[in-house]
Amino acid sequence: MKYYHVDVFSDKVLAGNGVTIVFPDRDIGPDMMLEIAREFKQFETVFVFEKQNTAYPVRIFTVQEELEFAGHPLLGTAGVIHLLQAGKKTATINIRLSDRIVNFSSVEKNGTAVVTMNQGKAEVIRTVSREKYGKCASWFSLNEQQLYPGYPVSVVSTGLPYLLVPVKRCIDKIKINIDNLEERLAELGAKFVYFFDPETLECRSWDNTGVYEDIATGSAAGPLISYLVQNKHGKKNEPITLSQGRFLHRNSLITGYVNSMDEVLITGAVSLFGKGEIFI
Repeated sequence: MKYYHVDVFSDKVLAGNGVTIVFPDRDIGPDMMLEIAREFKQFETVFVFEKQNTAYPVRIFTVQEELEFAGHPLLGTAGVIHLLQAGKKTATINIRLSDRIVNFSSVEKNGTAVVTMNQGKAEVIRTVSREKYGKCASWFSLNEQQLYPGYPVSVVSTGLPYLLVPVKRCIDKIKINIDNLEERLAELGAKFVYFFDPETLECRSWDNTGVYEDIATGSAAGPLISYLVQNKHGKKNEPITLSQGRFLHRNSLITGYVNSMDEVLITGAVSLFGKGEIFI
């Protein structure tokens, strides 16, 4: 099985968010996919199967579980598919996740693929009541006064539901300090949490143990950009750029916008770092 390692949300390698893209040459089950993901130890590993009709079926695994949707792994996958089409400057790529098809466009620039993903319309699942702000902030070693006034704490999804938490000049102070965050988030209808500072648009995210910080979270960027437009921090058809990864020394830029049909489009550069073969 051939695999490729790419860095996403960066136009150069050794920056952005890495992901491994595997092209199985035979049938393998989910247990084997999970074991391969654990071997690579990336935030996500993607398995790309032979094209069916107009779309490439894919499955996405963390070291713990399969995901229904993800951001930078899908951008990375589309970028690899494009870069493997030698000499093709532009490409339109469709990727199938279970019963959902996600559309991508890609432009090759000096060996890097600049990929745009249509995440569709964002769904606002819940707006957290202000009475719960203090309790919610305490999960992350913050107090209610450190949440940015005028911006709601909301759960928004384009495939994965995120609790979006606006913070006021304290993004460096965040620390998850409860053992059952996944349960608390589930009570709100969220899977993960995404923090952002409305003044700088710098963002941070962790896994639910609080141990592993994510470098750049494309599946959260879409919901956040839609949220920002809804809350008058931006306008439709105007790009918004988020930054992430500073605390991991992997600076990443995520650009997106909401189109006139309320769909969220996210763009990121995909840089090829390496390739290899799996001997199992």
